[in-house]
Amino acid sequence: MAVDNMTELRKRIPGGKYALARAISERAKQLQNGALPLVEVKIPNPITVAIDEVVQGKVTFGFKDADQIAKEASDELLDADAKLIAVADEAAEAGIADEAPVTEEDATPVAK
Repeated sequence: MAVDNMTELRKRIPGGKYALARAISERAKQLQNGALPLVEVKIPNPITVAIDEVVQGKVTFGFKDADQIAKEASDELLDADAKLIAVADEAAEAGIADEAPVTEEDATPVAK
């Protein structure tokens, strides 16, 4: 890889060499999974194509921080809880929950 490419890559993807490697590998995975290249393909290697795309400014990357990831996970859990409660309420209204009580035979033993 030419020094010019490395300089351009570092400009386009802040965060150091690990962020750069991650960004290029993520784009290469997308290309392997069928994404169309955004640049002229000279060498049909997903890593090379991903590097060329970044150097030419065709793709950009942004990484989420830990707080943003935690908030999204929390929101997903709250949504799942709300759906579960809604299903349980519908079952209770329909009388389904009362028809088949859980017995000791239904319980799965846990090894100690």
